[in-house]
Amino acid sequence: MPSRTDRRDATILAAAASNMKIDFIEGITGDQIPEVALPPGNKAESLKLFKGIRGSWRSHMNALQAIVHQNLSSAMIFEDDVDWDVRLRPQLQDLAFASQFLTSGPQDLSRYPVQTIPNPEAPEVSIHNESSENPIPSTLHSLPLSKVLGPSLKLHPYGDPANWDVLWLGHCGAGFPRPPRSGSGASDKNILLTNPNDPTVPLPKYLRAHPFGPLDALGTSHPPHTRVYHRGSGGALCTVAYAVSQRGARRLLHEFGVSKWGRIWDVELGDWCAGSDSPAGSKPEDGSEALGEARMDQEDKGERKCITVQPPIFAHHHPLGGESDIGGLGGGYARTVETKYLRLSVRMNLQAMVRGDGPEVMVDQWPD
Repeated sequence: MPSRTDRRDATILAAAASNMKIDFIEGITGDQIPEVALPPGNKAESLKLFKGIRGSWRSHMNALQAIVHQNLSSAMIFEDDVDWDVRLRPQLQDLAFASQFLTSGPQDLSRYPVQTIPNPEAPEVSIHNESSENPIPSTLHSLPLSKVLGPSLKLHPYGDPANWDVLWLGHCGAGFPRPPRSGSGASDKNILLTNPNDPTVPLPKYLRAHPFGPLDALGTSHPPHTRVYHRGSGGALCTVAYAVSQRGARRLLHEFGVSKWGRIWDVELGDWCAGSDSPAGSKPEDGSEALGEARMDQEDKGERKCITVQPPIFAHHHPLGGESDIGGLGGGYARTVETKYLRLSVRMNLQAMVRGDGPEVMVDQWPD
């Protein structure tokens, strides 16, 4: 919002301290959106939403619109309370290798040391249980990122943008990927690429997005200090930071700017990533193999490809007296000045960074 000069000051300082260049998309309020400008689909629901939620949705649509209008091959969208670790660049390099692997198409995983482990994500406690029509799997398939390293980072660092839609890198918790069919084996759609012994990852007891939220399933599925990369078909919450390709920006702008919109933006995006574009009527009856194959072909052609990471690389910073203009997650606001998930937070160490201090003197929010 133009009125939130406090947010702009902090964001500009954080970006400058990290040698990053950013541009601003000015946020708007729900009062500035006439009813006629709301998408026709689900309009009755969108009119019931708080004006802050309506303004947030339109601000994100304006960002997507700018990406499409400028024909950018890809861009990262940050919310104005975003935070990141001072060691962001090595984190992004690992992400790049993972994203290239996950976005390059079907993989023959039989030649890799894939490990099958129990999935601790329970349907009754998962905040992403309704994001996908596919059930939460009982097992997970893990593969060390070090076993798949090798692609070039020169031409398309995060994978060819023609092959992916969203890289969801800042969120308030993500579900593990849902296999397209129950009982399916390891594939690029449900593999977890693991980065063990990552010094930027807090201990499991700190892996929670919000004081009111549950601990992440990652805390018990993998050893401490493990970061995982996977498809975002299990849903995610909070659009703290996400990259979109030109392909993804066009698809999202059409879906939620032109066609329909009726819920808070992060829920819409999470369900979109968890869904598919298979046409109505293509779902086969029991035993109809031909229709099943046709549906699979259609999903391959228009597949929604979202990649995410746990814990997130970017997270919400909770500043002193800096409550959201939109609403409180879980029915309340965080009162402690902190950033979940980030150990050497840029915003928590902003004074030291402006002073020119190195990481060795910075405060670790979540020490071992």
